[in-house]
Amino acid sequence: MTRFPLRIGAAALLSVTAIGLSPAVAQAADCLPGKAVTRTAPPKFADRTLKISYDNGFVFRLDFDGARTAHWKVLAGQDPAEGTVKVAHRELAPGVYRLKWTEADGTTVEQVQDWRNRTVRAVIRFEQDGKQQRLDLKGTFATVC
Repeated sequence: MTRFPLRIGAAALLSVTAIGLSPAVAQAADCLPGKAVTRTAPPKFADRTLKISYDNGFVFRLDFDGARTAHWKVLAGQDPAEGTVKVAHRELAPGVYRLKWTEADGTTVEQVQDWRNRTVRAVIRFEQDGKQQRLDLKGTFATVC
């Protein structure tokens, strides 16, 4: 029986790393000469459902599909409404995230979630009677699932 030496190229190492087969292989792929690799954990809100209660009585449910898409639904405090949005986010500090999205009617939401204290602040901009309005909110959130 003839034996052939096993040769694994960088592409194969990266493929194995992507599917998570071996930490040793993942480390080898990270050590490619001249290549800086940065790994970040997914944000805490990714793939979670939150119930957000603001101090003015507004209550929303936010269902995140990953970290880039969310479905929101009004639960209390205003007329029934819901929608799905693309979310941009940035981690400001460990466990503190700034999220931004634009709803179908043009309403923009900028929200800061503090997962250390389970608090939230939001700035909602919308048009009403032909004038731009700004609503500043603060509140708390709970993880539903």
